[in-house]
Amino acid sequence: MGVFAYLKDRIWQRIQGWKEKLSRTGKEVLIKAVAQAIPTFAMGCFDLTKDICEQISKMIARYWWSNQEKENKMHWLSWEKLTEPKWAGGLGFRDIHAFNLAMLAKQGWRLIQNPESLCAQVLKAKYYPSGNIFSAKKCANMSYTWRSICRGLLTLRDGMIWRVGNGAAINIWSDPWIPSDHTRRPITPRGRNLVTRVEELIDPSTGSWDVELLTQTFWPEDVNMIRTIPVHIEMDDMLAWHYDEKGLFSVKSAYKVQRDGELQRRKRGSAGLSNGSTEREMYWKKVWKMQLPGKVKHFIWRFSHNILALRVNLQQRGMDLDSRCIICNRMNEDAGHLFFKCKKVKKVWQENNLEILRQELAEKRSGREVMETVFNRPAKEILLASITLWQWWSERNRVQEGERGRSPSELGFIIAALAEEYMKLNKKDSKRAPSRNEKWSRTDQGVMKINTDGAFDPFTRTGGWGFAIRDHSGKVVKSGAGKVQILMNAFHAEALACAAGIRAASECGMQRVTAETDSTMLKSALEKNTFASSALGGIICEIKNFVNFAFLSFNVSYCP
Repeated sequence: MGVFAYLKDRIWQRIQGWKEKLSRTGKEVLIKAVAQAIPTFAMGCFDLTKDICEQISKMIARYWWSNQEKENKMHWLSWEKLTEPKWAGGLGFRDIHAFNLAMLAKQGWRLIQNPESLCAQVLKAKYYPSGNIFSAKKCANMSYTWRSICRGLLTLRDGMIWRVGNGAAINIWSDPWIPSDHTRRPITPRGRNLVTRVEELIDPSTGSWDVELLTQTFWPEDVNMIRTIPVHIEMDDMLAWHYDEKGLFSVKSAYKVQRDGELQRRKRGSAGLSNGSTEREMYWKKVWKMQLPGKVKHFIWRFSHNILALRVNLQQRGMDLDSRCIICNRMNEDAGHLFFKCKKVKKVWQENNLEILRQELAEKRSGREVMETVFNRPAKEILLASITLWQWWSERNRVQEGERGRSPSELGFIIAALAEEYMKLNKKDSKRAPSRNEKWSRTDQGVMKINTDGAFDPFTRTGGWGFAIRDHSGKVVKSGAGKVQILMNAFHAEALACAAGIRAASECGMQRVTAETDSTMLKSALEKNTFASSALGGIICEIKNFVNFAFLSFNVSYCP
């Protein structure tokens, strides 16, 4: 659309100002912090269309692969690959279209969270008078703003989940309410089942799940998941964001949901993700966590993808050129020959006593196999091998540009000096302040301290809780413990332990209380109001209400 052409012009003007020689790390920072940030405001209100987003991405891709002398350079990897996270082998560049939809999803989230706002009331009256924003239908005279928000609602729908209160608003079979797989719906087929609302699955006499009815209605997998969900019949059901432990929407998580959805649609009909995805993730994390400058890590990234401008690689991409090695002018210049088999490079490896490692690496078939072998060596050898590869590539480029080549001894000295320097820097960074030996501390006179803890077995989903209440002298006044047959997670056990301890303190008539826990999440949940939409928000809310009613003073502390 022509109305958004100014965004392309602004990005193009910025890129034209970055023609000076920059490292790959510098380019990465400029693209992420400046170029991809320019359209953010417009993307928060309007759908830029996929065509505009692709044109912006092409401009950024051309800048990434270009250099100072030549603008139209070869694109060694697709833009889709570059937008993958770094742990997946990409560079984490933003997919403009997916980010646009995530930004628009935020507008839908605001309408849900602030239904009394003027904007929400106007849009509700015109487009979704039923009150359910997800039931809004497209109409012929809809504004472009609302049309854009509707695009974002598709992303928002993929990440929403109902938090069970009394269960009256949740449809068992069509609404997302079970925190399990990506659909968040029962895997049990409905068949001829007449049960429709979640409230029908709750025993009104106990206020908890009707286990017998659950067993009759669902498969065992669904029963186990449903029983972990806390029920709060005194509260209304509420919508929350599934991909955040606090239940709060964020553009970052919505972007990930949109990207994952696109990946699933792209791979639909195939076998899915390979079993080696975890190994791939571990490998790339090792690459980017290396204690080396960014330019070296970017070289290792290109080396691992085999996208260095080696003569054999260029010839395979259709360029007509002499494929012989620039250094020795004998064999074909591929990665195996240039970095491990060339006559001169062997001497460079020998300078730092890496000949045995060189021979082992020369047998590998890809750059990734080479680095996987290197990562299994001691820390100093990892640095030496990585810097040797990088320095030899720089030396090759110097010779190609007509500069004087350096001797193996000179290169060996430079490599050793750089490795030593980086080792020293790493040792400085690794120095940490001595950890304090945290112990139980006494309270002021008249203040009771409740120490709570929970246990959780992720395999059986069972656990337990316990608490001990001490006075200012350290004497145990009251204690308690119990087992729980079904839990959602470890935080669930910690919250139940805290609730039990606070309830016991109230029954004993205590007025001034301090709760001490080893869970930073529980401490944060009790001190702030950001966990109301979490899966355990009902329990946290009950604890806070009980504290406000029962105690004159209350605070929470953390002790590991």
